[in-house]
Amino acid sequence: MVAVESSARGAVWLLRRASDGATASLRFTGEVAAASLVAAGTVVSVTVVTAGWLLSMAGEVICLVPNALGESLLYNERIR
Repeated sequence: MVAVESSARGAVWLLRRASDGATASLRFTGEVAAASLVAAGTVVSVTVVTAGWLLSMAGEVICLVPNALGESLLYNERIR
């Protein structure tokens, strides 16, 4: 992880791949951003799965970044 920025709207992580320097940014909002206590220099592992990519730190999954198949499996409904 290269940088972490926090704001009232959430957090942005800037990730850089060690092998070739490719970069990506991830924006987290809401409870995920509040619960993310990470600092620049933290190692984030990426694992490719059928539904997308799993991001993990210290053996714990942080989030799933879904690909097209993963997005088709997502479902959200407000329960009253």
